[in-house]
Amino acid sequence: MALFLLLRRTPVSTMAMLLPFLSPSLSCRRFRCCYSQQSVRTGERDHGPGRWKLLLDREWLLPNPATKLKEVYLEEEPKAGKRSGTLSFHVIRDDLLHPIMGGNKLRKLDAIIPFFQGHGITDVVTCGGCQSAHTAAVAVACAEHGMRAHLLLRGERPVIPTGYNLVAGMYGQVTYIPRSEYSERKSMLQKHAVRISDANSASVAWLHSPELCAELPIPDSQPIVPDMRVASGDLYKSSGPRKIAILNEGAGESFALLGLIRLVDYLSQPSCFGTEGILRIVVDCGTGTTAVGLALGIVLFGLHWQVVGVMLADNCEGYKRHAESLLSEFRQQSVPKKLYCDFPCQGDNLPIIWRERCRPRKFGKIYAGEIGACQHIAQSNGILLDPIYTLAGWEVAQELCCEEESKDGAKVALLHTGGTLGLFGLAQRFPHHFE
Repeated sequence: MALFLLLRRTPVSTMAMLLPFLSPSLSCRRFRCCYSQQSVRTGERDHGPGRWKLLLDREWLLPNPATKLKEVYLEEEPKAGKRSGTLSFHVIRDDLLHPIMGGNKLRKLDAIIPFFQGHGITDVVTCGGCQSAHTAAVAVACAEHGMRAHLLLRGERPVIPTGYNLVAGMYGQVTYIPRSEYSERKSMLQKHAVRISDANSASVAWLHSPELCAELPIPDSQPIVPDMRVASGDLYKSSGPRKIAILNEGAGESFALLGLIRLVDYLSQPSCFGTEGILRIVVDCGTGTTAVGLALGIVLFGLHWQVVGVMLADNCEGYKRHAESLLSEFRQQSVPKKLYCDFPCQGDNLPIIWRERCRPRKFGKIYAGEIGACQHIAQSNGILLDPIYTLAGWEVAQELCCEEESKDGAKVALLHTGGTLGLFGLAQRFPHHFE
């Protein structure tokens, strides 16, 4: 009885730490959200943002969503007419989550890898550029969890593998694809997956395909929660048929949104940014999936925040189309039917501002002085950036701190998306920038 009274008065966060020591029957499964059941009950009672917490009740790749926050102060005061005083923004150090998979790549895989395991997937086929951080992250995650990664890399094999290209080759099975064939990504991925399937009598399915999602129907009151039927490391030893899943370039999938929603939930805690103030989160955008996931989390949890997506690989209309597609798939796959009417099914309903980087250019191009800028930031703040992705976000975050609009008291935060191993590839391609 005394134990019962103690448990009734114990906060959920404390309970999560105590459960493993109380009884095996009370323990939560490892890497599973421990607070969501109370959040779900509260949300169902008041019909507030808490009802969306049920999306977080699933298996995760990350043990917890915590990340480090670092405040960075601008070195120069703004010009006359601009906001006075010391200006600063926060950096969300997701690049520190993992030595290789750190950044938004790991966030996007946070729900996908357990989902694959729950379906007994043995092989994952995906694609990316020669120095793709995404393909390297997939290769590492698959190897750590007993799956094979088949990586289709655009272009020619480099003379000396380095950076993410080296990591991809060490952890996964790499095939180099001519640029003309790579331009038709969907058919390329399908063709390669079928080739593997024919050689191993395996089944093939896209992550968002009915073949996978139909196995886990969405009941009225519960989210998709994969049954973890295959333990990590057992897939190679399995004598059963191989199952191949195709993952889009950059993990541009609706399931990837879940990891970003989980991050927003963490950042809204009182120990981080809380729920009351105004926050603008800056993120550099390749596919734009990370920006969409963050914005969706903001809407679902009723926050007064905004995402500033720095466009790097597409135009505004392209990113908006991708957002519409992701929301449509997410609604079908992950949203309980009773919440359909409350779900923002159009990209225009998301709090995203799509913005050009400070010096627009063709994707992959770097300008003189940008390597030096990354070096200066690393030496001054201890934060390593790359000129293709994260430097673009850093520069926009600085601009937001100095703009008139910042008078509304909004805080600015930059999501560090990782990718710094790409500097090794840049040093090979553009050695004169590093002299």
